[in-house]
Amino acid sequence: MKFVFVMDPYETLNLETETSLLLMDELLARGHRVFWLGQEDIFLQHHIPMGLVAEVRAINPFEKEPSEQASLNDFDAVLTRIDPPFDQNYLHLTYIFDFLDESVVQFNPVKALRNFNEKMLPLRWPGFVPATLVTQSKQQILAFIAEHGDIVVKPLDDCSGRGVVKLSAQQSDLEQVLSASLLNAFGQPQVLQAQRFLPEVSEGDKRVYLVNGEPVGVVNRLPQKGNFLANIHQGARCEASDLSIRERHIIETIKPFLLEQGIFLVGLDFIGGYITEINITSPSAIRQINEVSGAEVHKLIVDGMLERLAGRHEVWCCGAPLRRVI
Repeated sequence: MKFVFVMDPYETLNLETETSLLLMDELLARGHRVFWLGQEDIFLQHHIPMGLVAEVRAINPFEKEPSEQASLNDFDAVLTRIDPPFDQNYLHLTYIFDFLDESVVQFNPVKALRNFNEKMLPLRWPGFVPATLVTQSKQQILAFIAEHGDIVVKPLDDCSGRGVVKLSAQQSDLEQVLSASLLNAFGQPQVLQAQRFLPEVSEGDKRVYLVNGEPVGVVNRLPQKGNFLANIHQGARCEASDLSIRERHIIETIKPFLLEQGIFLVGLDFIGGYITEINITSPSAIRQINEVSGAEVHKLIVDGMLERLAGRHEVWCCGAPLRRVI
């Protein structure tokens, strides 16, 4: 089968955390064809989504052929693996992919990427989420701090812990720091998500990888001493973990929604038994899960994708018979 990965430039990838390359390598090992496509090389020719694609020959060392123009409708599957921020160009990409033929399976569908913000999506299950406010109002956030004490604020459209700030009513520079957080890199107002700070983060931020609604791997990310950011890109340490009864219940509760929306690959984040994010754009941490658990989660992901493709002409609502491993 032919898989095309929509990717950030190779030289910008963090090879220590990169998941897409693991999937490419596994697909190549199984005899499938893999193609690389940059966001800037995608275009709509009348009603046909097109791209300048380069066939990948090897992953380590990385090797690909010169790019050639092709219709994206000629591929079996498209994996949109561009990291946030979700900006205007990303939005326009989703409009182009709306023209993909229905026979092309998307992991994950761009409609879902466009319709559901990773940080706001958990609020569809409010009982599983810490107290939350989404606003660009300084006064509303100050009132939220007065009610909840310590909070964290984060921009809605970024990743890897960038822009996440802890705020407290006691800090002397509170209004100054908050005012800076309410502006993006271009000095323009931005919407923030504010959440009650969860001190349980000192015990880790758990990443659970779901494939078609089933948990296939988990890793706990522990922040560095004196830091509250439990993100791998922020220096967090990884350790083996498993799922609590509450976390399993949450996964079973949200699974029907994920299946209904065709959201196949998910990085679900838990702190203290609460969902903090449902990552669906380019969920990662597979290398870390493999390292701490001894599993080969990338193989399970490829198994699931191939099962999905094998049944592409069936109504896909009940999930593939993927082996649950945790």
